[in-house]
Amino acid sequence: MASENNLTELMQIEHGYDRKHSLKSQPEISMNCNTKGGCGLKIAVVENNNQKTSSIFEPGFIATYEEDGGEWKVLNRLENKVCSAKGMAAVRVAVADTVKQLGDAKIVVASEIPGIAFGAFQSAGFDIFLVENSALDVLDSVKTEMLEVIENLQKEPRKFDIIQFLEPGMNKGDFCLNMEKILIKNPELSSKKILIPYLKKGEFNRLDVICSHIPKWFNIDLGILGFEYETVNELPNRMTVRIVRVQTP
Repeated sequence: MASENNLTELMQIEHGYDRKHSLKSQPEISMNCNTKGGCGLKIAVVENNNQKTSSIFEPGFIATYEEDGGEWKVLNRLENKVCSAKGMAAVRVAVADTVKQLGDAKIVVASEIPGIAFGAFQSAGFDIFLVENSALDVLDSVKTEMLEVIENLQKEPRKFDIIQFLEPGMNKGDFCLNMEKILIKNPELSSKKILIPYLKKGEFNRLDVICSHIPKWFNIDLGILGFEYETVNELPNRMTVRIVRVQTP
């Protein structure tokens, strides 16, 4: 059982962080900004008549709370119709209808959301918190948890994708890339970190690399990977180096 200060019963995520709530690859916190310059966080809570979190399969309500000026206010309170759904298909439909009514709220809190209902909310893009407590007591904890996760995700190194920089050549399987353009946009990378993963995949016939100089690692590493290179065009501070597979007799 979890409380406001101890969310130990929240569901484990797959993203890789040691958090306990269900989280997509990138969390989406819905913020509503008013004319006074304030922004409110919206959270849907499955609750009973006493405003305590309850199971999605128990009669009750799903209330949407919004933070406004440091306080939590109820935007709307819907009857929980998921609890009366019978069978997997009916549960999916009931969750889908609920999601539509929740609008831009993308966080749901309950004491329990098992099986098909959990998967349906997750597929709809919800971050799911499972905790037993008064609804008003858990809202601040949920907000803190979400903001902390977002902060950690922002610190995570951005994955580099070379595909967006590849330009097709004259023949099928021929590509060209401008190393200088890549390094300007990704100063934390090196030519080795950029090219080695792509070379290992070997998804090309010929790769022309436009660069200011030939990287020193070309002399050894390309041969180890089964490639060779030649300079096909050279100008002051700019050359084109062609990488191809080593031809075996």
